[in-house]
Amino acid sequence: MGNMDFNRETVDKIAKNAKTARDVWDNFAHDEKLHECFHLRPTSSGIAVISTLSYAPMRGILVKPNMLKNKLDEIAKSTDVLLGVDEEKSKILMEKWGFNSRKSEAFREENAQALFIQGMILKQEMYEGIDFVASELVLAGKSSRFDIIGYKDGTLYIFEMKKDRELAGLNQTAEYEKLVNENKALYLDVLKNYPHCHVADFKKVNAIAVMRYASNSAARLAKMANEAGVGLWFYERSITLRKA
Repeated sequence: MGNMDFNRETVDKIAKNAKTARDVWDNFAHDEKLHECFHLRPTSSGIAVISTLSYAPMRGILVKPNMLKNKLDEIAKSTDVLLGVDEEKSKILMEKWGFNSRKSEAFREENAQALFIQGMILKQEMYEGIDFVASELVLAGKSSRFDIIGYKDGTLYIFEMKKDRELAGLNQTAEYEKLVNENKALYLDVLKNYPHCHVADFKKVNAIAVMRYASNSAARLAKMANEAGVGLWFYERSITLRKA
């Protein structure tokens, strides 16, 4: 995977759209409700606005760079509705904007991914102060799509949401770490202008597989992750409480 062919034109387009996304997102730096609901994903063909809402996890719309400010202004005016108790009203509004809902086998994984990203953005303690950088970053083909990228104190984190509980998935996560280390300059060209966290440099890459916890396989998976040379985090089905 380390010798994967990168399309320089594609990388340059993503980098350009990342800078636009950063400049626009800075206008919403203090809009906590918008941050709780959405993040931006620069692509080679535009800038995607991605939802982390529970009823539309990882659903997105692609926006032309010159229209991003207008679209975010429109969305920001309705975050009280999106975070309100009337979920059906919220879904209608989301579908009006183009965030199409879908029921699929991937929903559980997408929901876990959305909750993970939202937790990083909201600085929840369990994420150990790691800042959210990007979701679904693709610079070298779909086989190199990174689920979540984070950053803290000179370390770039690659989090991979894994459904399977086999060594192959852990080895793939290890390959992602190798890919970034071998192509550091290319990734920095893009990540230095990312809207949520500007990564000017990194000294280390940590790849971490994220799986649903199962007590009967946790020890075996931890051993396999150690053999693959990657970290392993588990998520559980739980309820989060917040006092009024």
